[in-house]
Amino acid sequence: MHLNGEDLSAHVSRTRRIYDEGVAEYTRTTDKLDDFPGLDRELDRFFEALPGELVLDLGCGAGRDAEYLIGRGAEVLAGDVSEEMLRYTRRRCAVFGSVQCDLLALPLASGVLDGVWACASVLHLPKVAHPVAFAEIHRVLVPGGVTAISLKAGESEGWVREGRMSSPRWFSLRRPEAVVDELSAVGFVSARVLPSGRTNWFIVEAVKA
Repeated sequence: MHLNGEDLSAHVSRTRRIYDEGVAEYTRTTDKLDDFPGLDRELDRFFEALPGELVLDLGCGAGRDAEYLIGRGAEVLAGDVSEEMLRYTRRRCAVFGSVQCDLLALPLASGVLDGVWACASVLHLPKVAHPVAFAEIHRVLVPGGVTAISLKAGESEGWVREGRMSSPRWFSLRRPEAVVDELSAVGFVSARVLPSGRTNWFIVEAVKA
């Protein structure tokens, strides 16, 4: 698939609108950690690998993971394409701050974060844009900063109506080894793939050299 900048901008705008309009539906179906087997262990592993306390929850959604990380002692910056999701997260937990953002152009200075947690957010971009998102994550991390990115295994991509929301959302399924190669290409080291407790999902963890 080839997409130009205008296509990607339209794609991001559509995704923003879906989440703004579907905030009540999405929060109702995703805000309980217990509904996502193994996610607490993945968050614990990410937190324990951090070189410091400042974390971006990139695609924070209903604030479920931000709340957990704050409970562990992290300072969490909530980031999401949807201002309605950010508003919900700010009400839910004491985030350090919040920023409405496009994964392809994070409105943050370089080298300021100890970690970037990206749970089920990058997969809403077309595959051709993933290296750009990975480069942005790399850019905003301090040296030694860590990222954990959850994705769904497979090779298909497109607008799909999935059970948690009635509106179709874009899902890009990935081969884990291809994600590792793309992370390495933008400067990450020690990239490793770990299974998730959720069917067909996997986590890629990596460190900024």
